[in-house]
Amino acid sequence: MHVLSFLIQLSLYALTSSVLLSRFVPRLRYLLQYGKTLESITPVECAPRPKNSLIESSCDAILKPLGFTVPKRWFTHFYVLGLSLSAASSVMLYLCHSGKVTFPVSFLIYIDEFLTKKLTWLLAKNLAVNASDINVSYTRAMAATIIVTLQCFRRLCECIFVEKMSQTARMRGGHYIVGHLFYVAATAATWSHALESTLAGDDEGDSVPKIAIIMYLVAAFAQYTVHDQLSRLKKYSPPPPTMLFKHLVCPHYTAEVVIYLAVAWICGFTRANVAVLVWTAVSLGTSAEQSRKFYAEKFGATAVEGKWNLVPFVF
Repeated sequence: MHVLSFLIQLSLYALTSSVLLSRFVPRLRYLLQYGKTLESITPVECAPRPKNSLIESSCDAILKPLGFTVPKRWFTHFYVLGLSLSAASSVMLYLCHSGKVTFPVSFLIYIDEFLTKKLTWLLAKNLAVNASDINVSYTRAMAATIIVTLQCFRRLCECIFVEKMSQTARMRGGHYIVGHLFYVAATAATWSHALESTLAGDDEGDSVPKIAIIMYLVAAFAQYTVHDQLSRLKKYSPPPPTMLFKHLVCPHYTAEVVIYLAVAWICGFTRANVAVLVWTAVSLGTSAEQSRKFYAEKFGATAVEGKWNLVPFVF
C-alpha cells in the first residue's frame, strides 16, 4: 500500500509541522493549550496582540478557526474511535489471512494500484521512495494492530474508571480534530505494508521482536501507574513525589512515545510508522513543555527542577 503509506506520512508530517509552527510562532501558542494550561491563561494573555509579520498574520487567519474549545472529557472519543478501527483491522487481517474473506484487502490493493497509476505522474519521486519501503509480514502487522487495540482499550477504561475528568476543563477544537486524524492514521499504519502478505497467507517465518513486546508491556504499566497516581491528586496539584516523576515532568507522555516506538519496531520501522512515532514525540513533547511551564509558574521552579520534559538526557 504505497499510496496509502505516502498519504499517512503526508498527513502526519503536516500535522507535526502545524504543532511546530504553533510552538515557534508566539501568536499561535494559544492553540497548544488545553486542560490545566488552558484554564491558567490570564486575561492579559487572552488579549488581542498586534500581528508582527505577514507570516504570523497569515498563519493566524488560517489556524484561528481551530481555536474553539470543547470539553476535555471528550478525549474518550479518541479511544472509542481508535479501539473501533484497530479491532476491526485485527478482524480484517485475520479473516483475510485465513482465506475466509478476501474482499477488504483485495479491494484496498486494487485501489492502491489504481491510484499509483493515476498519481505517478504527479508524485513519481515520492511513490518511488514508498515503493522501496519494506513489506511487513502478517504476523508483525497483526501483533502491532493488537497492541494498538489494547492501548486504546486500556486508555478508554482509564478515562472512564481511573482518571477524574473535570467537568469544566476544556481543550482546543484543533486538538479534538487532530486527535481523531491521528488514530485513523496510526491504525492504518500498522497494516498499510502488510496487505500483500496477509492475502497470500504467508508469514515468511517472520517473528515479532520480543524486546518490543516487553517495551510495550513495561510502558503500558508505567502509563497506567502514572494516570492512577495523578487521579489521586487534588485538582492542579504539583507532580507527585514518586519514582516515575523524579526525573520526568510527564512520564505518562514518555510511556506513550515508548509504546509507539515498540509498534514501529514490530512493523520494521516502515516510513508510515516512523511518521506516527515522530508525531507522537513532537506533540507530546510540546504538551510536556507546556506542563513544565504551568508547574513552574504555579508551584515554583523547584517543582520541575532537574526533570526532563520527555526524553531523559535529550529533552
